Amino acid sequence: MKKLAFVAVSFVALAAPRGAGAAVFFVFDQATGLPNDRVKVRAGGTPKGFTLKEEVKPFQRPVRLYLVENDAATKVRSRFDPRLNFIGSLVPDKNGRALLTFSVPPLDPGAYTIAYWCPGCAAYSRGRTFFVQHADRVAPGYRSQTLLRIETTQSCPVTLPNANRPPGQPRTVPWYGNGLLWAGVASDGVYAVSQDRVAADGSIGNKLLWVTTPPWRAPTVSGERLDSPAPPLRALGANKGSFSDAANPSFMTPVVFATAGCWRVRARLGDVSLTYVVSVVVR
Repeated sequence: MKKLAFVAVSFVALAAPRGAGAAVFFVFDQATGLPNDRVKVRAGGTPKGFTLKEEVKPFQRPVRLYLVENDAATKVRSRFDPRLNFIGSLVPDKNGRALLTFSVPPLDPGAYTIAYWCPGCAAYSRGRTFFVQHADRVAPGYRSQTLLRIETTQSCPVTLPNANRPPGQPRTVPWYGNGLLWAGVASDGVYAVSQDRVAADGSIGNKLLWVTTPPWRAPTVSGERLDSPAPPLRALGANKGSFSDAANPSFMTPVVFATAGCWRVRARLGDVSLTYVVSVVVR
């Protein structure tokens, strides 16, 4: 098997170190992260202190990045694999330098590596555009920076807004997003209902807000309770609408939580996914 880290591509900064012959890889700025932490990932060859203000035009084609559990890295073959967790896109500048700051999603604890979809790589990698990074195939000096260990210190690591607002949508909504998919979340991560909102079987209904890319396509929504066994989240379709001052439509997904508790919700549209955790409580 050819070493995946050494794929010839057109952008120079993704070809670091140069002596290795156009090595494509990405590094994290920290080894561990908690859900909601803001973490930076850089294309190999991008200086550690690099900022987006230093980018030089013209820009190159965006590269989509995903987190995948390191133990599953050798088994993933497609950007549509449900084990991938989209975290955002970085855009190499004229010199190939690229930086992305993302919110650590509330995934299961463990070590995660980067998978990436690189349309610009096709002409230099026999048509391949999707790759999964393997630490042991990256230059030794960078290997320790190629994995992010996600840890959890809370019993219910609720997701907080990260100010990633979808273009043309109201500023008053507490948004959580990754640049291509957004959710309106509770400002404190808690969805509280009164007892009279609880059905006879203990279930609790709600409507979840989404904004998608492209904006006319609804996401597929699923969910699971983290703190105790329970039937999965029931999503009852998706209703398209629009805020009065919004440039694009949004979607409301009626859902049913089987019980109160700590719930992880995921939306997916093609290869793009967004995951958040909400605490559903009865007060």
